[in-house]
Amino acid sequence: MITLGAVSASACLCCIADPPSVAGIVTVALDGEELIIDTGDGGKRPVIGTDDTVSGICTLGAGYLGMWVQHHTAKFETLDMMDEPGHPHITAEIAGTTYQGGCSITIEVQRNDPYEADVSAGPCDLFRPFDGAILRLESASFRLKGCWDD
Repeated sequence: MITLGAVSASACLCCIADPPSVAGIVTVALDGEELIIDTGDGGKRPVIGTDDTVSGICTLGAGYLGMWVQHHTAKFETLDMMDEPGHPHITAEIAGTTYQGGCSITIEVQRNDPYEADVSAGPCDLFRPFDGAILRLESASFRLKGCWDD
């Protein structure tokens, strides 16, 4: 005999989705130095929000994109790409210093899955607040999966 509680618990276990993942590579240039965040294997290894060395997370839906990737031990620490219709914005953090800019972001949602997309940006300039120092975003290319919009 199966109790109702047992049926409910097993049914819920089948409904748990994989966490959102980010795979890709971003290259920036600062004072002649090239800095890279690579999720692994030349940008092909997907990472999730709880991964140790490089982590990433994303949301995608209703014309909105939010993507964040972080390298926990490198000089180039974080890239954050946000796009609301007509308002793309990228933030990068290098050695504790923030650079921001309104760079164009290309989002190609996959036809067979509305929560999967190829996202790219660059080249464009990001600026340090207060003094306007420039960080050049050479290129950013990512594959996002499971990026539901809660």
